[in-house]
Amino acid sequence: MLLGTFKGLRLTAKGIQVPPPLRPALELGFVITRGLDRCAVVFPHKTWTGVLERIEEGPSFLAPSGRLLQRHIYGGASSDCLDPDGRMSVPEDLRIYAGLDSEVVVVGVGTRMEIWNPERWTEVESRTLDQGEQVSEALSEYWIQRT
Repeated sequence: MLLGTFKGLRLTAKGIQVPPPLRPALELGFVITRGLDRCAVVFPHKTWTGVLERIEEGPSFLAPSGRLLQRHIYGGASSDCLDPDGRMSVPEDLRIYAGLDSEVVVVGVGTRMEIWNPERWTEVESRTLDQGEQVSEALSEYWIQRT
């Protein structure tokens, strides 16, 4: 499980040092791709298989929205492994897409890890706090139905 927020991490030419609590989930390899919120998103290989299934079960490639989602997720994806020092490479196109520079924020989000530009992450955190009550109310019906 990928949990926690890690601020002030350095992004170098070799990549980022993945925080030790997150490494076990990624030690068998991962897929890194474009997130939907202008961040880089990392899925452990095991989780990536489920992501592929959900995308393929969604809108068909015959539908414009299906093609857009597939191009966005698959077109930005690459598979890799942590290096012996626990570093993860971040492809240049993902650095540009997510606005990643020398400092990044890494967030464990259960089944995935997100890599954020610090300013964008601050905006997302602020929006989350501002909209927390509305979001929890909208989702409460979903949770009740699932139990």
